[in-house]
Amino acid sequence: MGHPVRGVTEGFLFLGLWMRMAERAIRDLLTYGQLPEPEQAGFWRTCELMVVTPTLEPARFPLLDEPVDSAFLKEDYAGTLLELTGLSIPLERVHSFPAGHVGVATALEQAARIIEGDRAERCLIVAVDSYLEPDTLDWLASRHRLKHGGNPVGLMPGEAGIALLLEAPRAVEARRGHVDAWVQGIALADTGSPRDARSARRDGIVLADTLASMSPTSPFRGDVVADLNGEEWRARELGGALARLGPGLSDARLILPATSLGDVGAASGGVGVCLAARAFARGYARTNESIVMSLAETGRVAAIRLGHPDTPGAARQRTLG
Repeated sequence: MGHPVRGVTEGFLFLGLWMRMAERAIRDLLTYGQLPEPEQAGFWRTCELMVVTPTLEPARFPLLDEPVDSAFLKEDYAGTLLELTGLSIPLERVHSFPAGHVGVATALEQAARIIEGDRAERCLIVAVDSYLEPDTLDWLASRHRLKHGGNPVGLMPGEAGIALLLEAPRAVEARRGHVDAWVQGIALADTGSPRDARSARRDGIVLADTLASMSPTSPFRGDVVADLNGEEWRARELGGALARLGPGLSDARLILPATSLGDVGAASGGVGVCLAARAFARGYARTNESIVMSLAETGRVAAIRLGHPDTPGAARQRTLG
């Protein structure tokens, strides 16, 4: 079973497919966030652009003869995306994060440093991925990662594009903008155990420490949006972390977007952020805080703590729209 974005991605591959989803995500953000139109250069020229993609492995993308550097994503992908959307973000303000599942958290962390260092007032984060491309399906099948009758602990492939705007509180207040959530903290760590390594030990110790750093109030009773996708190694790692955290996280509500969307790869962290933010807006979040958790095949783990826009004292934090 797959979860395609029907009417958008059919017939497109690789960069073309990413462009289709990224362009629509940006246009949706402009409308939903009531942001200035692309031609308002004064707003967008001071914005940084973070593009998040899958890791560029030739084994997954045969169109690549060899591993490529970040300049490829900056010029061939981001540059064309800016032309399509009309956003007047200078190319020198573009940053690329080919980091898979932890890409959104990595981009958010750098965006927060840029904003806190007064190098920009806002950062646009765009993440895309598709596990439904023919070459990617072959890559997943060759590694026995797809869910089917003979492999019930596989993943269901999906695809998604997301766009987020991280903004300094003073900037959003000046334009009287809408706030969906406060970014209260970001944590990244490396287990040192890539999924394909024979000696890989995903025992949850590093993930437990990462989650504990994002839940200062114990026990944490909010939502934990996790990128579990049906694969055993992900469940084992989270299970190990929960066993170590004990009552500190036992009362949290676990939300798994992949049960509805499939695994959306590098876009999964952004999907988790959007889900948590909309839960705040629509009133079905369990508490005023949520954690978005990500596990990457490379061995890296990430956690993002989000707060309700009405959280007391939140004006000192970063805004997310």
